[in-house]
Amino acid sequence: MKETTGSVLNCFSVDVEGFVESNEDSFPIPASFKDPQRERIEIERNMDALLRLLSGSGVRGTFFFVGRIARDMPELLRCTSSEGHELGLHSYEHRRIWKTTADTFARGIREAKDRIEQLSGVPVAGFRAPDFSITAHSLWALDALRETGFLYDSSIYPIGMHDVYGIPDAQPGIHRLENGLVEFPLSTASLAGKRFPFGGGGYFRLFPLFISMQLLKHLNRRNEPGMFYIHPYEVGPSIPRIRELSLLRQFRHYYNCASGAERIARLFRQFRFGAAIDILKDRGYINEGMHA
Repeated sequence: MKETTGSVLNCFSVDVEGFVESNEDSFPIPASFKDPQRERIEIERNMDALLRLLSGSGVRGTFFFVGRIARDMPELLRCTSSEGHELGLHSYEHRRIWKTTADTFARGIREAKDRIEQLSGVPVAGFRAPDFSITAHSLWALDALRETGFLYDSSIYPIGMHDVYGIPDAQPGIHRLENGLVEFPLSTASLAGKRFPFGGGGYFRLFPLFISMQLLKHLNRRNEPGMFYIHPYEVGPSIPRIRELSLLRQFRHYYNCASGAERIARLFRQFRFGAAIDILKDRGYINEGMHA
């Protein structure tokens, strides 16, 4: 039985990708780990565990799928959609946007969006860039998203402390961009005049759970929804162990993965979570009759 506190609906989102493809832009991956079949089994096992966790907790989420998974594992998208979750796009392949061209990006998202919609029978409204890579160097991607028919984006981290992503002067909280696209940015907290990230992925694993809960409570007291995100391998039982990584890398990428499901279950008992599209509709950013 859920024993949530507060009435604010927060977003529970999942970036659906394998561990290897998730990190190929971050550090060298030994060739022995680049095995499509091995990665497929990893994703299937972890998604099964994650979907069972959400079902048992009565939580509907938003799943941002890498487009190539829609191509290679269509049954996984159908299963996720059939359980009532929102499907979004996580680019065609898991590559940082500023490493590609505008034309390649536009073609990829158009093809992947069409494929996901054909598989699910539901319009795809939301997008999240791999590694939150819509930065000051790739703002052109926002217009490509709007032109392709997306209604909202969840790629921008309004911070300036990370070496890969973040836009320091970006607006925190849900807001509408000049081109009409709605931005649902990743959650941040302010301290000493600076914004710090929290609420998902490595931050959720590395921070003590009570800190994540307190920061989320602080957002909710201001009637602001949090944007929580996670990867399947941070919850499920299957994660490749790459011993060649430095000790720091091993700590950053593996710490608390084994207890991920338990920590999220505790979060579900304390807060309300739902899909991004539901929050945006409830708050008037997207009308019920709008389609992507």
